[in-house]
Parts: sequence; structure tokens; C-alpha cells
Amino acid sequence: MPIVTDDDALGAGFVRVLLAVVGAPVLLLVAALACSTAAVMAPPSVPVEAPPPAAPEPAPVPPPASVLDGIFTEAQAERGRAAYDAHCAECHGEGLGGGEMAPGLTGVAFRFRWRGLKVADIFESIESTMPPEEPETLGDQTYIDIVAFLLSANRYPAGDRELATDPVLLQGVAVERVPP
Repeated sequence: MPIVTDDDALGAGFVRVLLAVVGAPVLLLVAALACSTAAVMAPPSVPVEAPPPAAPEPAPVPPPASVLDGIFTEAQAERGRAAYDAHCAECHGEGLGGGEMAPGLTGVAFRFRWRGLKVADIFESIESTMPPEEPETLGDQTYIDIVAFLLSANRYPAGDRELATDPVLLQGVAVERVPP
């Protein structure tokens, strides 16, 4: 066999001899293993940078504990006023003072009725009984907007988030006395 000094020719000759001795399938298997081993064992050509640290998650906003925590927005109370005017004022009065058959919804009447209870109690009571001839027909959003209006009319402070119809959240919000 002649001596070949060219690396490519030497490599090609070596491959031909190896093919003749072991066969093509074995050679392909050996080549595949060599490539995968080299890929695993070779250091990366470009250093891998660690991902940037994740921004810390903001602390969860604690749910409101009472009606004094600004649990509705002014816009929601305004929607509630429009719904009240359309569905409630006929019986409870335009000024929420009550009528012959309907209680007042502000002042002492409101505070006495709801003191020590939860906003969920107000929502559920209104939803399940009003309007008297067709309870549970106004939709959750309309009922909760009316609750927001009643709270606003009773001088509870508005906040920056709307009161939601989530029963778990509503059950956690206490009706407290309005501060002097």
C-alpha cells in the first residue's frame, strides 16, 4: 500500500478499509456514537450565561376586611344608582328612605339591619328577594352595583377597585360602623 501524506486521502482510505472490514451499518453506528459523545463532552464554544434573575413577584394585595377599606369604585356606585332608580326607587323611595311596604336603606335603618354581618349577606338578601315580584332576575353585576350604591349612600368610602360578585371575597368583608 502506498504512503499517502494528504490528510483527506488518508482519511478516505481509512474509511474504505474500515468499511471492508466491519461493514457500513457498524461504521454508521460508531460514527453516530462518536458524534453524540463529542457533543456531550465538548465544552461549549460560547459561554452559556445564566438567565437573568426573575423579578420578585409583588406581594399579593390582601382582600379588604371591611366596608371601610374602599371596596367599590365611584363609577360602580353610579351604575348602582342608575339600577336602583330603575328597579328599587318605586318601593324604597328616591332618597332611599323607605315607603309604606319597604324599609329605608340609609342611616339607622341600614346600620341596624346590617351591623355585624358581611357584604355577602347584603348581596344575597337583595339578589334573592328583589325585586319582590321577580327576584334573582337582574344579574349578578347589577345586584353588586346596587350594593356599591347602598354603601356609597351610607357614606362608606369608595376605593380604586370594583366590588366583585365573588362569594368568598364578599363573605370576608364585614359591615362596620361608619366612622364619625
